[in-house]
Amino acid sequence: MRVETVCTGDELLTGLTSDTNSRFFQELLLDRTGLSVRRGVVVGDVPEDIIEALKAAATRADVVLVSGGLGPTTDDLTAECAAKAQGVPLVESPEVWAHIEARFQARGVALTPNNRRQAQVPQGAEVVLNQEGSAPLFIQRLGDATVFYVPGVPKEYRHLVEAHVVPRIATLLASRGAPPPIQLLRRLRTVGLPESHLDMKIRPLMERHPAVTFGYRTRAPENELKLLARGASADEAQAALAKAETEARAVLGRACFGADDDTLETVVGRALSKRAESLAVAESCTAGLVVSQLARVPGASGWLRGGAVAYVNEVKVKLAAVDAGLLAKHDAVSQPVGQALAEGIRKQLGSTWGVGVTGYAGPSGGTSEAPVGTVFVSVAGPLGTVNERHRFSGDRERVRSFAAAAALDLLRRSVSAAPERPAAGSSSTKG
Repeated sequence: MRVETVCTGDELLTGLTSDTNSRFFQELLLDRTGLSVRRGVVVGDVPEDIIEALKAAATRADVVLVSGGLGPTTDDLTAECAAKAQGVPLVESPEVWAHIEARFQARGVALTPNNRRQAQVPQGAEVVLNQEGSAPLFIQRLGDATVFYVPGVPKEYRHLVEAHVVPRIATLLASRGAPPPIQLLRRLRTVGLPESHLDMKIRPLMERHPAVTFGYRTRAPENELKLLARGASADEAQAALAKAETEARAVLGRACFGADDDTLETVVGRALSKRAESLAVAESCTAGLVVSQLARVPGASGWLRGGAVAYVNEVKVKLAAVDAGLLAKHDAVSQPVGQALAEGIRKQLGSTWGVGVTGYAGPSGGTSEAPVGTVFVSVAGPLGTVNERHRFSGDRERVRSFAAAAALDLLRRSVSAAPERPAAGSSSTKG
């Protein structure tokens, strides 16, 4: 069975919005059915282009997922184009309009005339109400293809795709009588390893694992290794995947921090929570970015004590207890100051671990010894303090992003290398 996607919207072509929906669908489809998307197309808000994309996809694919353009405004054109592609009129769905009226009434929001646009669907289309929004999922036959239309709003898209679209695709696949192909995907996530280096490390493994397709994806500051295993049975595919993953992890070493949906902050959070340890952060050039990422982890209040944004020297002294004499002796962007930030904030907040970050994010600043892009990260812990110096290229936001990742990665490696402290009430004897 061939599956394709069509994403609509000028914002996807101008860079104003990133397409995160397609990745969600691709991974869910593979996990639930073993199918992969064969082709994905992005078109702007031009009716002729949308109609052409719909007709072309329907000639190639058995299933097409179309997203976007189902809102109430004049540039939401997908329903109209779907009707024209099939050669039928748009009609109002009483069921959808009642759903929209009830939704607006429950929220205490006044309806406007253009909201009625979202109740219009191609004549003959099957309608599924959207419990996360106004515009429905509707399904039409276009030639020999089954075409699913969903809103592009991520929350609505994910609900409809997971609850309705993928289960229906699985049913269509089962109705063909052939067992679905068994494919299993693992994404190994790395940091601090350039894509070219990742490729050189992994390339020797490829011939040893013919049932596994190796691929790469860059999501700066990380690089991802994708392992797609195929087999005649689930057990066969799982065995192939396990062997390839074991070898890949051995080659990648500590550069591999997790798999699939792991992030640096969730890995750090799990480790600190498991060890019943706490963390404090003092940031200069990253200006709270490290703490912001850590705070995204549910339950962070159990191990994240707090942080300080210490841009100017007076604040470094006041909030992170950095010695004024040290600042007078060394540049604010230096290893001694990064170390003092980590050790000072750890002491100030009484935490197990302290992180310090200082650097020149640019575009101005820097010295001959520490040019723009230079960042010092430090982690203070029960066994002392470790420091790293980095030089990142790119604009200000890229430097800050890479600096935050470097700080979290150094913390991850430091925590994993440290012995766990005895639980309260226990004792140990050294001989």
